[in-house]
Formats: sequence, structure tokens, C-alpha cells
Amino acid sequence: MAPYITLLLLTLSTIEAHTNNSSCNGFEANFDMKSVIGPWYVVAIIPEKLYPDKPVTCYRVEFSETDEAGLRWLVNKTLDHHQNLTDIKGTIIRQRYHAEHPFDVWSKSVGGAGCFQQVLSLDADNSDITKALTQEAAMQLHILEPEDGTGPYLVQILWGRMISAVIYRKHKGTTQDQLRSIFELMSKLRGPQRLPMICEKYQKEFLNFD
Repeated sequence: MAPYITLLLLTLSTIEAHTNNSSCNGFEANFDMKSVIGPWYVVAIIPEKLYPDKPVTCYRVEFSETDEAGLRWLVNKTLDHHQNLTDIKGTIIRQRYHAEHPFDVWSKSVGGAGCFQQVLSLDADNSDITKALTQEAAMQLHILEPEDGTGPYLVQILWGRMISAVIYRKHKGTTQDQLRSIFELMSKLRGPQRLPMICEKYQKEFLNFD
């Protein structure tokens, strides 16, 4: 696997927060859970300064809603469990990353609309729940409908050192012109941004014949 493919996946599965973002810095999101649920394709990222200037290979992500009790049970089984289980409440989202080596990320709602805090990540083919990793990084989900009618887009804002936002679409492909309104929104929210890096190809998905 090429280093920059691995970097993108590892960055998203183990995002390291470095700002006080427990409430997504007060950003208000256009968020509707029903609109988020289902499969999306990563079509571009907005990189931070440290992200390498190399072609981006992307993948499909499945968003689903799960229950509080199930996530509490998972967290309680992990070896590095240090969270207060009573804090796991509200809307719970699971993201299944359909890559060559698929993995899941669970997040709980915090603060305002569309604001989530990652709780747990685990390789999808790993039956040893104790190997799951607990997380604390924040993300915010925005549903955007550009005026040119090319939407909807799902924008996942992150607070890490490598990626400012991940941009999803219901099908593969986009252009810089189509992403202009998203880029302008990110610039208003976060200040000057690097131009979006559009996915050039997609990673082969794991085939399951069960």
C-alpha cells in the first residue's frame, strides 16, 4: 500500500485533537441524521499544512446509527478503557470504512447539532474487542446543497494536524468548481485553507463472501 494511502486512512482512524473542540468551536451545522445515514464516497479532502502534496486515493464509507448500550458494552471491553460509560449518550454514529483493511469508528454526539466526539475504533475483521482503540477527537458533520445542484455533499470537519475536512458524495467524482462553495465555507469557518485535493482513484475494497 502506498504511503499516502496509508496516511489518509490512519489519519482518519486515529485523529489526534490539538485544540479545545469539545463543542466544535461553536460552529452551527446543517445536520440531519436521516440525510447522513447510508453509503458515501470520499471525493476530496481539504488538507492541513502538514499533509503531503501527493495524489489522494479514497474509499467508500457507510454511516449508520447505533445505540448507546451497544457502544458502552464495546468500550467496557477494551483494554485501554478509561471513559466514564455514563457519558456515552445521545446520538451514536458508526462509520464503516470500506478499504482493503476495513475498520469502524464510533462517535457520540456532543455540544451543538452535528458535533461528535470519537469514542472507539476497531478493525472490522478483528474479533478481539479488547484490541479496540479509544478516541477523543472531535468532528462535525454538515450536509451541503450547492446552488449548482450537484449536491448533496457531506462535509466532515476535523480538528487534527493533517486534515481540515473530508468531503463525501453519494457517487464518485467531483471538480474544483463544484467544491468552490465548500471551500469558501471552510475558509469562513477556519480561516485560510489549502485547496481541496480531489481523489484520483479508489482503494480496493475487502471482498466478503459470507
